[in-house]
Amino acid sequence: MTRSRSGGDRMTIVLAVGSLRLGGTEHQVVKLAVGLRDRGHDVHVIALRYGGPLRSALKAAGVPVRVFAYDGVRQRDGAGRLSPRGSLTHLGRLLALWRYFRSLRPDVCHAFLFGCYTRVLPLAWAAGVPVRVNGRRGATPPSPLGVRREILDFLGRRASSLYVCNSRAGADELVRRERVPARRVVVISNGVDLPDTVADVEGRPARGIVVANLIHYKGHADLVDALTLLARPPKMTFVGEGPERDALTRLVGARGLTGTVELTGAVPDARPLFLAHQFAVLPSHQEGLPNAVLEAMAAGLPVITTTVGGIPEIVTDGVTGLLVPPRDPAALADMIERVAADPGLRLRLGTAARRAAEDFGVPRCAARHEAAYRAHRW
Repeated sequence: MTRSRSGGDRMTIVLAVGSLRLGGTEHQVVKLAVGLRDRGHDVHVIALRYGGPLRSALKAAGVPVRVFAYDGVRQRDGAGRLSPRGSLTHLGRLLALWRYFRSLRPDVCHAFLFGCYTRVLPLAWAAGVPVRVNGRRGATPPSPLGVRREILDFLGRRASSLYVCNSRAGADELVRRERVPARRVVVISNGVDLPDTVADVEGRPARGIVVANLIHYKGHADLVDALTLLARPPKMTFVGEGPERDALTRLVGARGLTGTVELTGAVPDARPLFLAHQFAVLPSHQEGLPNAVLEAMAAGLPVITTTVGGIPEIVTDGVTGLLVPPRDPAALADMIERVAADPGLRLRLGTAARRAAEDFGVPRCAARHEAAYRAHRW
C-alpha cells in the first residue's frame, strides 16, 4: 500500500471549493470530506471565496474549514477604477493560501470547478503538494476567450497530476476537447446518502418535485410549458433558488399554474422533501452527474429526466426512470402524464431506482477517491 508523506497509511487531504453555499458540488464536497474522514484520513476543507451554510455541517462533522475570501486580483473601487490597494489585498490572500499548504503539508489537494482549480492547484504545486486533483463536475460553461482565460487554463492543466470526473461523458469530453491523456483521468460517480425509508410512490394524487437551482439551463421553463399542455397537471414543487426566480414566477402566473406550481426556495437538505412526493423531474439542458437525480432514486422515486451529460449513465430508460430529449416540453408532458396516472409504474420504477442508487453510496464514493489518490506516487 502506498504510504503518506508522514510515513503511515493515513493521508492528509485538502478539498478545495469556491464557496460553501448550497449547490450540488458543495454538497458533494461535504459528503466526500465526511466519507474520507470516516476512512481514517485527516481531511480539511478550504473555501477560496466564500463561506456559507454548509460550513456548519462540516464543523458538526469535525472537519476543519478555512475561508480565504479571495475575490480576484483585478479589484475596483466604487467608481469602477482599478484599485491597487484592493488588488494587493487579494494577492496577499493567495500568498496566505500558499503558506497554508506549506504549513499543513498535505498529501493531496483536490480542487473542484474552474474558478477554484485554476487558482488553488498552482499554489498547491508551488508549495510541493504531491497529488493535485482537478475535479470536473461536467462540461465547463462557455466563457469569453482571452489571454487571461488562456493563462488560467494553462496554469490549471500544468498543476494537475490527476483529473477526477463524475461521469464518463465528462471524462470523454475532457480527453477529446482538452487533450488530457486518458491515463490521468478517473471516473468516480457522485456519492449519495441512502435514507432508511423510501417514499410512498403509490400515494394519490401524485405530486412531483424538482430540486435544482433556478438557472435557465436547468429547464424549469420547459417544465412549466409541459404542465400547460396537460388537462389535469399534477402539482409540482420547485425546490431551489437562483436568478430565474422572478421570470419563473411570472411564467407560472401567465400560464394559470399558480395553484399547481409551488416555488419553495432553497433548503439546506432536500432529502426529506423527496420522501413526501411520488415522482421527481429534472428537465436540464446540460448536466454532469446531478445529485438531485441520485437523491431522488435513493428515496425510491421514479425520475423523469433528460438525456444529457452523465444522466443516461445512472438512469436506465424504462427501468429506473424515464428519459426524454432536452428542450422538448411535449415529450416531457407525455411522461409526466403517464407517471402521474399509474401508481404501479411509479412503484416498479422507484423500486428499481432505489436498488440502483445503492451502488452510489457515500462510503463507496469515498473509497474510490482514496484508491485514486493512492494510485499516484508522491
